[in-house]
Amino acid sequence: MRRLSVGFPKARGCAIACGLMLGLGCGTVDLGPTPAEVNTCRPSQTFFHQRVWPELLAQARGGKTCGDARCHDAGSGRTLIVVAPTSTPTLPLPEDWLALYRSATAQLQCTDVAQSPLLMKIDGRQAHVGGKLVEPGGAERTLLQMWVEAP
Repeated sequence: MRRLSVGFPKARGCAIACGLMLGLGCGTVDLGPTPAEVNTCRPSQTFFHQRVWPELLAQARGGKTCGDARCHDAGSGRTLIVVAPTSTPTLPLPEDWLALYRSATAQLQCTDVAQSPLLMKIDGRQAHVGGKLVEPGGAERTLLQMWVEAP
């Protein structure tokens, strides 16, 4: 009686050979440099401490500032934390300034400043416990755009 299983060793050998050829024949594909984080926004630290802090974040509006107790202080539980730095701003920024900078840039959309939560909350386009503080399209939008474009 003739065995039909004779073809299986040949098929198995062929499969192993094909697997080796495929495995050895495919090199690593270079995908280029690792892309930046999505919506990475790292505008000028100098512009931040010279203009954004005094003209936007520390500016009193209607008798209140962003960093007032229960608004955006460290205990507020909000995403944006605005605590007045106590050190002198130098470059690189000291830790207190850097924490403030990071908090603000996390709310900034560099690719479309007008859609930044940092702006949309204070100009009334998004809900903000502190209410509408500035007019849409005003000087604050221009300031943030200048910050994003600053060298």
